[in-house]
Amino acid sequence: MEQQASPRALRRLIYSSRYTGSPGDLGDVLSKIIAKSIQNNRLVNVTGFLVAGEGVFLQLLEGPATAVQETFDRLSGDPRHADLVIISDGQAQSRMFNDWNMGQHYIGASGAPRLEDLEGGRARVRAG
Repeated sequence: MEQQASPRALRRLIYSSRYTGSPGDLGDVLSKIIAKSIQNNRLVNVTGFLVAGEGVFLQLLEGPATAVQETFDRLSGDPRHADLVIISDGQAQSRMFNDWNMGQHYIGASGAPRLEDLEGGRARVRAG
């Protein structure tokens, strides 16, 4: 019999998705997402980071296993993105973003080449 992870065990989930809105609105949308994420994540002890650029989101969520699952389930239904791909999902020994309910970084046109590829469930980021 396979043993289930404790709902309180620390879990880290990383996924990518495609922004569905107008490119010109992304800055305002990101501001709203981050503000709401900080508010929601504080309540359930979830931390993480969101990277956005060239119509792609890459997000890391970490916290109690149940809270991460519930957060991901809620985010999966958000119409502002589609084509969600889980890149990594599993137990974590410690948090990477202990003090960030939700940090963020926008990669503009000049930085977009660093985010080389997000397809097939693998993220490759060029050093630079």
